[in-house]
Amino acid sequence: MNKILLLPHAFKRIGWVLFIPTALLGALMFFDGFNGFPSFLLPDSFAPARDFTRLWNNIVIIGILLGVLFIGCSRERIEDELIARIRLNALLAALYVTVGVSVLSALALYDFAYINFMIFNLFLLPVLFLVIERVMLWRLGKEAAHEE
Repeated sequence: MNKILLLPHAFKRIGWVLFIPTALLGALMFFDGFNGFPSFLLPDSFAPARDFTRLWNNIVIIGILLGVLFIGCSRERIEDELIARIRLNALLAALYVTVGVSVLSALALYDFAYINFMIFNLFLLPVLFLVIERVMLWRLGKEAAHEE
């Protein structure tokens, strides 16, 4: 049997710790126009945080991507063939949706709207994979509990 290279289960917790705060900070930065740390959270006298725009953008990008990677690619407590199949199906579904949304956006968006979409698209595949995988595993757990 082929061995699937997965991270240890402990990485799942590290992934959630990375993903949740950086995703929230990224959402706040989106509403502020990706100008570094959200200006509405800082008093006017605290200007130094605004000087590190690239740093804040990189923190959010790296935090979200590493968080999703750690969550999605770490082992479950009980890892079997069904979990591997669910993981593969979730990845394929996320890929299909991402490609479809990318094609539609290439036809409909231009200039800065397309650039803003590409920032969103950077996170779409891994986050969508995570959501689909978690929903499928939740359904599996619910069905297993119902059978008992």
